[in-house]
Formats: sequence, C-alpha cells, structure tokens
Amino acid sequence: MADEIVPPFSARNRGAYAQIDNDCPDTTRTGLLHLLYRLVEMKYVEGWQAVVGELQRIARLSPDLSEYGPVTAGELLSNLTWDKVFNFCERLYNHLAQEASHYDSYAEQHVLDAPRSMVQEYIAAELQYLFLEEHLVFEFSSGLVQRRGRRHTANQVAGADLVLGDPRFSSARTHFNKARKYFRNAAQPDYENVVKEAVCAVEAVARVLFPDGGSTLGKVVKSITGSKSGQLPEPIANTFQGLYGFSSGGEGVRHGGTTGGPVTKELAEYALGVAASQTIFLVDFAKSLEEEIPF
Repeated sequence: MADEIVPPFSARNRGAYAQIDNDCPDTTRTGLLHLLYRLVEMKYVEGWQAVVGELQRIARLSPDLSEYGPVTAGELLSNLTWDKVFNFCERLYNHLAQEASHYDSYAEQHVLDAPRSMVQEYIAAELQYLFLEEHLVFEFSSGLVQRRGRRHTANQVAGADLVLGDPRFSSARTHFNKARKYFRNAAQPDYENVVKEAVCAVEAVARVLFPDGGSTLGKVVKSITGSKSGQLPEPIANTFQGLYGFSSGGEGVRHGGTTGGPVTKELAEYALGVAASQTIFLVDFAKSLEEEIPF
C-alpha cells in the first residue's frame, strides 16, 4: 500500500538532492506524535500507556507509568536519538498495532472495525507519507525503516520519485514502484524484474513525452536522436539503447532462452539507478524543447 503513495507537493516541488540523512528532525517527531494521536483515538494501539511504555523501553529508561499521555510521549520522542526514533516506528508497526473493535450493546457482542493487518497498512502508509513530507533518505517498507542500495542510487531514485509525481506518468510510476519493490524485497529479491520494470518505466515516460516517436523505447529514442540542436547526441542515445537491449537480452528478464548474462544484485541496482537518471533526464530534455510562451 505504502509503495503506491504519490509524494506530496512539498516533496515534488523540492530539489532532489537535499534529502535528510542520519537525522530525525524535530518536525518529523512532531508529525509522528500527530500520528500517535490518531492511532490512540481510533484504538489502533492500546492507548497512551502502551505508547509511553514502549518509548521508555527504547530509551532504556526505568518503567514509570505514573504519568502517561501525549505530553509525556512527546517529551520522550524529543529526547530519543534519531536512530531510536526509527526503532520506535518499527515497533509501532510490528508490536503496538492491534485490531480495532467496539462493543455493540444492542447485539451484545464485539464488532471488528479493522483487523490488525489493515491497521498495519494504515500505519505503514502514514509513516511513508511522513517520511516523504520530511524529505528523509529513508523509507518505511515491509515493516522496516530502510534504505536499500547505495546512497547515489537512493538519491537518483528519490529524484525520479519527484518527477513521476506528475499525473501524466501514472503508468510509469507503477512500473518504477514495482522495480523498487522487487529490489528492496530483502527476503525474495527479484533482480530480473527490477531491470524489466525499471526499463518499462523509462519507456512509459518516453512515450508520454514524445507520443509521435513510436511504441517502444528504442523507437522513441531513435526519433529524437541526431546532431542538430534539440536532438539527442548519438553517444547519449546509446546509453538508452544499451539498457533497453539488456532488458531484452538479459537472462530471464523479458524473453525466454536469452543468453545476455545473468542479472546480479549489482546489475539490478545499476539498472535501477540508470533508469531513474534517464527518467529525470527525459523530463528535463522534453522541457528544454518547449517553446517559450510570448507575452
């Protein structure tokens, strides 16, 4: 669920290379406290006593529930080191989340409002959206705060996330989210599908930006390649063709029986990073071709 979230305007409108790393700003902690308010109100967690008890445990403070509530929780969050705040986010999803129900006095029975799995989906989506709002380098996925891949790859992927927030690229965003999900699945990564979906994302963007270029990435790139002003230099065009070619010839990527070589973790990360860079470039390149509006 969280993987399909469109970045908020503030994130789409911000530069792609100013992500916050190795820190949890006060604004993030405040946003997390607002989320805790909603979770307690909806009974998605047991209550403030459980929240404060968990925060004390993570802070390695002696148990003291003589005072508990949003003020106490806020104070504890403020004093946690940045990494332990993210520990709490994981515990919130994996430990504090509970099914929500109410007692129907007329029917004299408990009625289930939300199973625990639905509560966890809600928490994951809210945390991921908070991380996007705060422009953190981290993401919340599969119950964990994580950054898969090298920092350079993470920066490129974050940049692609911003441009893919454009509604025109909904199909490309779906492909790109799949590629990222396959790569970040620590239990069962699917590197072949990382390459396939990453290239499909670039192809989808290219077809939107250059609708007269053809039905495949190769044809679109060929249609805009040349040595004149406003055309793509051939050496740069070859980088698109190369990645597209590997998606067709790599073993197990798009076609059966291919012998273009196995897709390793390193190749998958490279393909993901390159596809992100190509996506950003195509959007910038198309924008540079737009005629200036006369005033």
